[in-house]
Amino acid sequence: MEKFGAILGVALVLLLHSLDVVNGRNEDICRLFSNNTVIRDPESCSQSITCIDSVSYYSTCTGSTPFFDKDTGKCVKSLSTSTSSCSISCADRNKQFLADPKSCYGYYYCADEETAMYGTCPSETHFNATTQMCSRQYESDCTTSSFEYCSIVKNGVNFDNLQGCHMYHVCEKGVLKYKTCSKTYYQASTGECVSKALVDCDAHPLPTNVCGTASRPYENKFVADEATCRGYFYCAKQKDGTPDANPVWNQCPQDKFFDASSQMCITPSSVKCSYDRCDGRTASFVVSATKGCRNYLSCSDGITVSERSCGNYFFDDQLGACTPSVQTYTACKS
Repeated sequence: MEKFGAILGVALVLLLHSLDVVNGRNEDICRLFSNNTVIRDPESCSQSITCIDSVSYYSTCTGSTPFFDKDTGKCVKSLSTSTSSCSISCADRNKQFLADPKSCYGYYYCADEETAMYGTCPSETHFNATTQMCSRQYESDCTTSSFEYCSIVKNGVNFDNLQGCHMYHVCEKGVLKYKTCSKTYYQASTGECVSKALVDCDAHPLPTNVCGTASRPYENKFVADEATCRGYFYCAKQKDGTPDANPVWNQCPQDKFFDASSQMCITPSSVKCSYDRCDGRTASFVVSATKGCRNYLSCSDGITVSERSCGNYFFDDQLGACTPSVQTYTACKS
């Protein structure tokens, strides 16, 4: 035990980091932020995170500027007193080590009474302020501090709210605000509200009275999700006779659309649906929902690229081409 402690003694070395990709200790927080967004690491007062393609790239502030300021995006010598969760004082602690208030494995070395230098313990160890050393996790009583998003993100930066495809957050004057997209979904990678078809999300908002009303609840019934042509909710029968408040969402397999009348996944041309009809389709061209069955959609990776017309001809969904033969699909029926 003494040998282990000697090896891990933080007085021997400061493990300082440069810009690099680090395996997150939890699910990557950058899944919430758009590309090139810079935030403070919620587990450290000295590390910043740059988000690129939903992956966290960490950078550590060192030397005489050991703290990361989320508002300026720079390393600074000290943070304002308003950032109480990251308050570190080396007063009367010269040549001693202090625990990082946001992390169990981080620490600060007080080079003098005004300069704190950041370091971290090796993997699977925690910093022990009493012994001034890194110790095994099972010997530690430390638990990582919780955090508020507005303590790591500067004002005006949009980021995803995983509670709903159409929801997102933004900090205004340090206060977390809940925002929603109107008739569109929030795309975390761009930080914008975009067409629903462009967002890969399963947390579709529940349509009004999706599982019926108190007087007429749906029991063990499938209901269209009103966001896609493939998606549906399953409303289970409740013991108390009320509508299912938490219906389960699912979707039809590729090249099938949900049909509410038959309660089944069937051929897309047999389903009337005005949402993106390229969703889940393997064909490059599919019939559109425009009345008359003379129009078709050009698809790429399950998303509509454009809508085109066959002119005086009709579009044959099976052939994927314009034809003089009259077509009367349910999907585009007048």
